[in-house]
This record gives sequence, C-alpha cells and structure tokens, in this order.
Amino acid sequence: MPVDYVKLGARVKRRREKARMSQAELASATDLSTQHISNIENAKTKVSLEKVVDIANVLDCSVDELLCDSVVKSKVIYVNEVAGLIESFSDVEMRALPEFLRSYSHFSKLLENHIQRNDVQ
Repeated sequence: MPVDYVKLGARVKRRREKARMSQAELASATDLSTQHISNIENAKTKVSLEKVVDIANVLDCSVDELLCDSVVKSKVIYVNEVAGLIESFSDVEMRALPEFLRSYSHFSKLLENHIQRNDVQ
C-alpha cells in the first residue's frame, strides 16, 4: 500500500497544533526548513523515513500514528485516536455514542467496500 502523503501531512499538522508548536519550531527541531514542513503538511513533497521518525519523536507520537492511513494493520492506532477524541465528550455525547456506534456498524460494510475499491485504484 502506498504512503498517503495527504493524510500523513494532515496528521503531522494536527499533532503539531496539538503540541502548540509553530511550523518554524518543528522545522528547527527536525533540522528542516519551515517551507519543507509546510510542504509536508500540504502533501506537496514526499518526506524521507528518517525525517518521519524525527518528526514523530519531536511531536511525541509513534511513526505508526503518522502513517496509520497507509498501514493495513492499524486498528490499535485508530482505537487510541478515538479514545483521545471521546475524552472531551460531555455526558450527553457519551450517552449517544453507543447508539451511534450500533448504527454505524450497520453501514460499516458499505464503507469497507468503498475503502477497498479506492485502495485498488
């Protein structure tokens, strides 16, 4: 499966913003230019594995977390991402979540087929 540079860039940007870092700060910490960080986040350039490791280390996350959209077996990464998202849910949102997930499971096969078709193309 090829690397999805659009999703990689979006994950780098999301982690950088979560860390309250500017592109310049991330660039300095990874020995890259600010423009290169911008290009990574906007999928205008490919990034080496060495630099992905550097970025992951600076952003205090795993390489798997940054590349999970390009890895077939990445369920644990998504479980952790969902757990992080629901930490900020209100009581009302938490009550609605189980019903939403039950409804979602009904449509998951359609989504799975759609993803598999896109991966083949």
